[in-house]
Amino acid sequence: MSLKMLGERDPEVLQSLYRYRRTIMKDGALSVKQKELIALALSSATKCEKCLTHHAEQARAAGATNQEILETLEVVMYMVGPSAMIWSEEIDNVVTDSQE
Repeated sequence: MSLKMLGERDPEVLQSLYRYRRTIMKDGALSVKQKELIALALSSATKCEKCLTHHAEQARAAGATNQEILETLEVVMYMVGPSAMIWSEEIDNVVTDSQE
C-alpha cells in the first residue's frame, strides 16, 4: 500500500506515522544526521529505493557529506554483503548527488 492510499483510506494512521517520525527524528543522544544515516543504511539493507532517496536527501539536509554517505553504505555492504550496494543504480545517485 502506498502512503497516498493509506492517507486516503485511513488518514489517522498516516498522521500517527508522521507524528512518530517527528518524535524519533530529532536531535537527542544521536543527531538528526546520525539518525538519517542509520535510516539510509537500513534503506539500503532492505532495498527500499524510495526510502534510500528520501533518507539520503534528509541526511544531506542535516549536513551529511558524500563521503559520510558513501562510508555509511560501505558499512552496510560489509554487514549485509555486496548486494546491499549493487541492487540499484540509485545508489550511484545517492553517493554523488550533493552540493559539495
